[in-house]
Amino acid sequence: MKVRIEEARGTLPHVSERHQVHIVNPAAGNGRLIEAVRRAIANTNGEVRESAEPGDVTRIVRSLFEAEPTAHAVVYGGDGTVYEAVNGIMQSGANRTASFSVIPSGSGNDFSTHANDSGIHPKSVMTPIDVIRTESGTEVRYFANMMNIGFDCAVVAQTLRLKEKTFLRGSAAYIAGVAKELFVKKTTDVEIACTECVDLADGSELPDVHLRQKMLLTAAGNGSCCGGGFHALPLASLDDGYMDTLVVNDVSRLRFVALVGDYRAGTYMDEQGVLDERFKKILRFVRCRKMRITGPARFCLDGEIFPTGEDRTVEAEVIPRALNYVPV
Repeated sequence: MKVRIEEARGTLPHVSERHQVHIVNPAAGNGRLIEAVRRAIANTNGEVRESAEPGDVTRIVRSLFEAEPTAHAVVYGGDGTVYEAVNGIMQSGANRTASFSVIPSGSGNDFSTHANDSGIHPKSVMTPIDVIRTESGTEVRYFANMMNIGFDCAVVAQTLRLKEKTFLRGSAAYIAGVAKELFVKKTTDVEIACTECVDLADGSELPDVHLRQKMLLTAAGNGSCCGGGFHALPLASLDDGYMDTLVVNDVSRLRFVALVGDYRAGTYMDEQGVLDERFKKILRFVRCRKMRITGPARFCLDGEIFPTGEDRTVEAEVIPRALNYVPV
């Protein structure tokens, strides 16, 4: 049955014909958001389901698609909500038939920036996108946007603390997190293996990449943005079957500060993947299908932080066109 569904993917129900389930935190916007959603869908075939605590979106989405494999989930929130929705879809086993959309309403909306706002994918059209499966210890997790390790992951943790204690949000909170982490900048001894690599310019096969070094940060994923608008992976694609992987070597604080503007803007390389001369000695960029990194104590998936476990290893692999996304 799964093979037949995959073969007939193009004949799946149009999003307008699907049962629409809107998943909203009732506390969002002091309760105004959920009431606005209820009014908006009052005369449609949609319904609202409430999420109230971490993990709720995953449980709701998984239950929905286990019972109704061709439903459509509309999730309201930021990147953490996207992470939960993606894991719920994958856990349901209905990822090839289910579909989802994201209405950005969180403090960080980087997936939406790429998936909804880039203009790459047509609005309201069901588009198959890649998902990346990670394994660390005994835990399997999925993400659709970006994995961050090292400095970026430390910045995420610092940013979360700043959001709890200050009025800062979005990229402002992330920039403040970068500034604070620069004072305690740490590197990590890592071993990285990237396999099934391809050339950024023409897609031709390339040899595997093996690195053993001190690393400031690593970013890998399908989406181009993290941290509320940092274009860490400017050439990344949601549907090319590969993840873009960036490894930044150990650099001094002063040099990092001097170059962070180009890192934020994604201008450290051109559209053909050629690195700016200032970056050629301090970073490595690889497009691959699989990656394994050993050394870090934690890693971050779409803004959510996890330990790497006793072996301090994370493995990541792209599952091509595993999800059906509908841009809004």
